[in-house]
Amino acid sequence: MDGLARSAIDTRDPEAARRAFEPMVPRLAFGRADPAEFRVRLRFDAAPSFTVIEYGFAAPAASVAGTDDVVVISAKGRRFDLSHGRAVVDTSLPYLQAPEGLAARWESVTARAIMLDREGVAAVARSITGDPEAEPGFTGVAPRSADLGRHWEHVAHRVRSAMLAVPEAFAEPIVASAAFNRLAVAYVHAFQVVKFDPDGRQRRVGPRSAVVRAALEHMHAHAAEPITVQGIADAVHVSARGLHTAFVVEFGRSPSEHLRAIRLAGVRDELRFAPPAEGIAAVARRWGFVHLSRFAESYAREFGELPSETSGARRLPRATAA
Repeated sequence: MDGLARSAIDTRDPEAARRAFEPMVPRLAFGRADPAEFRVRLRFDAAPSFTVIEYGFAAPAASVAGTDDVVVISAKGRRFDLSHGRAVVDTSLPYLQAPEGLAARWESVTARAIMLDREGVAAVARSITGDPEAEPGFTGVAPRSADLGRHWEHVAHRVRSAMLAVPEAFAEPIVASAAFNRLAVAYVHAFQVVKFDPDGRQRRVGPRSAVVRAALEHMHAHAAEPITVQGIADAVHVSARGLHTAFVVEFGRSPSEHLRAIRLAGVRDELRFAPPAEGIAAVARRWGFVHLSRFAESYAREFGELPSETSGARRLPRATAA
């Protein structure tokens, strides 16, 4: 049974396109659009906590859009220009759909938008930052760095690939939850989260130390690469000893332990929704774990179960899992 709710539309009617986009972008208006040339194709694939929308405009048009939902867009096109207010947006990186004032024009464009459940993202943000008031509020459309933007793209691509390869797997709550968690963690690190003052003003949320914040951003952007603690320290312009002290003060553990935990979490999320043909060893090695027996011991200490138990859980029949 397919675990995704799916729909598609192919229309030359700007008003029909606006209505189709409305669940994702309620404040969408098309400006310059020749009815004789206008055409848009949309495909919606919805899991319980997130929706992937792929769309393409095959003819010139312009738009102004806004939404209060958590939506990340990756787009490319011919003469595709995007601005937020007076600021030009770099469309080589993913960007957020702004509450107001995001204007675009193009000759043709294709894009992927991922809409995330706001409460779910807020829960992940509070867990990561330790701030019980953290919210996925809006401070700007761009990612915090190009590396973190590219990391979001990598995670989004892997989740999308799993949706296309094994859509029936998303009928299992453990698979859909793991996919959402990967997206939410990547979102929290790539884009700003905020909390609100009593007077309603937003304040950015993050780890207390600027050094730790920068190191965490580097870790999450490069966790699946062969980085070292010294390399992380060099990237944030501190000594390895200074980085160690900052992590012990704020987290009670070393940066190497924190990096290992990030990598173990990456393995766990992949095992919870990876295609069945891919073995545990292949996933572990992709995240930098060469000694599989030590990896299994660390995994069991971190999550209270063996990697084989995590991988096996997604293949249980629905009645057994229930």
